[in-house]
Amino acid sequence: MTTPTAEFLRELPKVELHCHLEGSVPAATAIALAARNDVALPTTDPHRLYEFSTLEGFLDIYVAVCQAMARPDDFATVVYDSLADAARTSNLRYREFAFNPTNHPGVGLGDMLTAMTDAAQSAESEFGVQTRLIVAINREQPPLVALDLVRRVLDLQHPLIVGIGLDHNELMGPPAAFTEAFALAGAADLHRTAHSGERGDPAEVRECIERLAVDRIDHGYAVLTDPELVADSIARGIHYAACWSTAGFHADTPAHSPIGDMIEAGLNVSISSDDPPMFGTDIGREYTLAGQELGWDLGTARAFVLNSAEATFLPHDERRGLADRLAIEIDAMYGDVTTAPSPR
Repeated sequence: MTTPTAEFLRELPKVELHCHLEGSVPAATAIALAARNDVALPTTDPHRLYEFSTLEGFLDIYVAVCQAMARPDDFATVVYDSLADAARTSNLRYREFAFNPTNHPGVGLGDMLTAMTDAAQSAESEFGVQTRLIVAINREQPPLVALDLVRRVLDLQHPLIVGIGLDHNELMGPPAAFTEAFALAGAADLHRTAHSGERGDPAEVRECIERLAVDRIDHGYAVLTDPELVADSIARGIHYAACWSTAGFHADTPAHSPIGDMIEAGLNVSISSDDPPMFGTDIGREYTLAGQELGWDLGTARAFVLNSAEATFLPHDERRGLADRLAIEIDAMYGDVTTAPSPR
């Protein structure tokens, strides 16, 4: 098996499970939207807007960019431009976009979804990239806000919404506070994911798995500090949607990403870009960093993509169809590279 080049890893068709819509706004676009919508940002210098050194500093910028997205067509712009860029530069084929409706009080959820759907359909038609949506709960807001949000989601029955999530600062809004909202979503067969384990607390990862009954964990690096939790995650089939560039930032280990250790431990892991322009990355770069650092051969890279497809929140038949199409595309591009075992 040949070690893949950076060019191969960037050209490889990709699936992305952990990407925030509001974190996908290029700095210049955020500044233009803020000016149009009369929103103050910390700076109007696109080279400095996404400068931060702490998670709290990042979240302050993230919230400011959310405020700059104040009209339905702002959402359409961000969805289309982000998908188009990822398809062109990184051969993205499928993305689950998380977004925070309650961070945009001036835009109705229905109007937001209409704009995002139109943009997603245009991107799929033009670039062949498929999109689904995850409605994210801001854990810094009261649990009743989350419960109302889930009720609105269920009333709309929007075909692109495949799940709900939990994000923002883990030090605020413990998972248990959102048990009712997650139970309501689960009863309606919506998939569930949650950010946890970014701040080094494995107990929060366990709480998300046991109290919120999540199908996936976003980040989750602290799982490695609890061997019993690792074993339980494997037994339950919990998928970890990790992000190479931000893993070191969140886990305070910039010299060594914990993702390799997660895979070595037998956890089911995929690679995503999280908030790509805010962290100076894209999904192609994330695959390149992970693949080269972990020493993937061509077969392992192929298997990693297909494993990620199996972890999407699509219905079973659609998951299988996506994986089959990706396998055909990879094999047509690179020949038979199927001999590597599938990564966990």
